[in-house]
Amino acid sequence: MSWTVPPPPGPDRPIRAPKVFIGIGLVFAAQLVVILVGVGAVAIGNASADSENALLGVWLEVLLQVVLFAVCLTFGIIWIVRKDRGVGLGLLIGWAASVLLCPVAGIGVCLAIVNQGSS
Repeated sequence: MSWTVPPPPGPDRPIRAPKVFIGIGLVFAAQLVVILVGVGAVAIGNASADSENALLGVWLEVLLQVVLFAVCLTFGIIWIVRKDRGVGLGLLIGWAASVLLCPVAGIGVCLAIVNQGSS
């Protein structure tokens, strides 16, 4: 049995801008869902007699942001390597663009609700 040279890689897959924007939009939509879930949990916890329940909502918001980071990183890399490089790149760019604005807004709203309920 002799060794043969493997075939060359296929043609480069182009990165299309509309697909990048789709990936960015997916991340911002996911950020909106994470914020709404966290704020909803804080609001429900704040309505209860125990104020500790509202703080659990804040921790839920932080946990969901960490999970969203892991999901964006994992699926972004998978999409870049195996499927559509535009969407994968959009997921990574979208998370990087939204990481400062969205979690600060979501956690800030959660803490404002907690502070309003404790006064």
